Amino acid sequence: MNKASDLPVDQPVGQPSPELVRQALQRIVTSEAFQSSPRLQQFLTYVVEETLAGRGAQIRGKAIAVEVYQRRIDGTGGQNLVRVEARRLRRLLREFYEDFGDGEGVHIFVDPGGYKPRFSFEPSVEQQSSETPDQNKPAGKSRLPLFAGLGVLAACAAFGLWVVKESAVPLATTPSKKQAERTALGEQSLVRLQAANIAEQARGLLFPVFDVKRQQMALSMFQHATELDPALSDGYAGSAQVSATLALLSADAIQKDDLLRQASILADKALDLSPADAWANAAQGWVLAVSDRPDDALKHAKISSELAPTDGHVLDLVGMTAILTNSPEFAADVSNPERSRIGSGRFGARNIWGVSQLMLGNYQSVVQAFEGAPAAGAPVSAPSLLFQAVAHDQLGNSQEAQKLIDELRDTWPDFPSEFLVERIFHREKETRERILNALDRY
Repeated sequence: MNKASDLPVDQPVGQPSPELVRQALQRIVTSEAFQSSPRLQQFLTYVVEETLAGRGAQIRGKAIAVEVYQRRIDGTGGQNLVRVEARRLRRLLREFYEDFGDGEGVHIFVDPGGYKPRFSFEPSVEQQSSETPDQNKPAGKSRLPLFAGLGVLAACAAFGLWVVKESAVPLATTPSKKQAERTALGEQSLVRLQAANIAEQARGLLFPVFDVKRQQMALSMFQHATELDPALSDGYAGSAQVSATLALLSADAIQKDDLLRQASILADKALDLSPADAWANAAQGWVLAVSDRPDDALKHAKISSELAPTDGHVLDLVGMTAILTNSPEFAADVSNPERSRIGSGRFGARNIWGVSQLMLGNYQSVVQAFEGAPAAGAPVSAPSLLFQAVAHDQLGNSQEAQKLIDELRDTWPDFPSEFLVERIFHREKETRERILNALDRY
């Protein structure tokens, strides 16, 4: 657990260490108010990490529009969106400190007129006494470990090492039950609680699925969770999930096989540790689906959906497994907009529902699903434009289909549409042919 005594002895009052800033950041982004605003979580994390990296003066609205909101670099629409979102961020920060600020510790502000955050630091009485330097000791060094690999550095920089019992993302349980589970973990081992919190943060990175850098960041976090606590299944389940996803996205046959082999080992380990865990079963199902073992994949997917029928993250993995195994009815069931969902998995469900409706031939539902994404705060991606275009094509709306395909090609010119269509719909010939025909036609 991070303590005030971990600070360098020459750390000046009012200038918090990066480690304390990241702890404060985690308390904010995992609070109840920010859980319903994942983009604002990313906004705040991005500007804080840029500042800690010494690039605060270079933070611009255009960069935030591209890095956080995946908007095109040209035009002013993205920057206008960032200005609106910055106002929302300032309001949520103000409300957070009104509810939870006690005048001590690190506070993070984003003042009007720019996006560079400001950090204030008022040590508690306990911290002040523990920071008294020992004249016979050399200046202390930060105990934050050095992690090998750029992916691990990015992950730890983005999310830190958070060990606060009172703040946790809810899963498919009531908040009070989840709080009790986190408290029990903390009583057993603070290291285990830390590992569980890191894995919990990482699982929110599943979507967009086709963002390889995002998947690699999540993988690094899951791997660190297993290093902290090798007996906790969450890190293995998450690592298996991401490794299988990267295998699906890999065009290199050798790399794909290596990733799947590793994913299978990790998924088996997760199930060995927690055979009745919903996430472990969902990860195993996803690995088996990518390995083209549909019957075994669906068995684990159904078990996991029964174990955690409202866990958003588990239901997303189950829905993806159902799509890959050509089970659109099952995918539609777990992603149904009317279905109760809590925890992470807010955006994946909309995409899975839209794809399931495309496979079932309900094209108007496809259009409604993807057209409503921006208003719901969901990211617009290359696949969402493609699937929406195919639905319009099938409905006879050629002009709208052409517009969407043009936007796809202008915004994501290197997106491997044909390759991924073959991978995702290799068991569903009709849907695959409709998509490929639309790409040829427009």
